[in-house]
Amino acid sequence: MGSINVLRIIYLIVGGSFAGIVMYLLAKKKINERNTLLWLAGALSILIISAFPSLLNWTARKIGVDYPPALLFLFSALILLVIVLHQSIQISVLNEKVKQLAQHVALQKVDGEQEGQ
Repeated sequence: MGSINVLRIIYLIVGGSFAGIVMYLLAKKKINERNTLLWLAGALSILIISAFPSLLNWTARKIGVDYPPALLFLFSALILLVIVLHQSIQISVLNEKVKQLAQHVALQKVDGEQEGQ
């Protein structure tokens, strides 16, 4: 039983530290508010599961999963996939904006050269 309590404390420390790091990055403008919400949701999930490990067992029983850590791994993988998809969408949008901006600058440069002649 002692090792279970130590593990729970470690999970709580990890979840709290992760939430603190995310808030620090937000304060330093290294991450935007929308991304902060995603990462804080992940930190909150860690904190909830560490505070109430029986919740994972209950959820696994209700869904019909025999091994609760497998369910935890599945949820973790799905959350990371959603975050990666969100980041990919943001990157694609920004790439398109950079392309449009580069074209706009190139056109202005050409217009400036034609007026100078």
